[in-house]
Amino acid sequence: MINEVIYCDEETAMNLAEIEKLIFNTAWDHKVIKEKINNKRFKYWVYKEEEKIKGYLGIQFLEEEVEILGIGVNPEFRRKKIASDLMEHFIKYFETSKYKKIILEVRESNKIAKDLYSKFGFEYNSKRKKYYVDEDADVLVREKIYVWK
Repeated sequence: MINEVIYCDEETAMNLAEIEKLIFNTAWDHKVIKEKINNKRFKYWVYKEEEKIKGYLGIQFLEEEVEILGIGVNPEFRRKKIASDLMEHFIKYFETSKYKKIILEVRESNKIAKDLYSKFGFEYNSKRKKYYVDEDADVLVREKIYVWK
């Protein structure tokens, strides 16, 4: 089940930081995660089963766009469409929001993530050299589709 994190308590923040540490070389401290969610500068959705967070998707609000800061699934629970479910949930939110564009960075070598983003309409925009210190990042964008009546 996917839930929006309306208020981030210490336990939720620690669980999110733990998943990040399992997946990425760098991870935010749980106190930073908690502060940013509770100050409404970020929004997180979590995929939970049996009261355990198995994955998350986090965004940051910018002027007219949102930036996906991270999408992660605990390695134990991969290949169960959790990332796709989180993306689908987020895209529905985006389509009804005031924001016009989604941006994100992804490791140049991360084919699995790039395939997921492509499935949801993201397109290559540019490259950020040495964004990950040891690797370049591809910047992907999805713009809102307007239907004129």
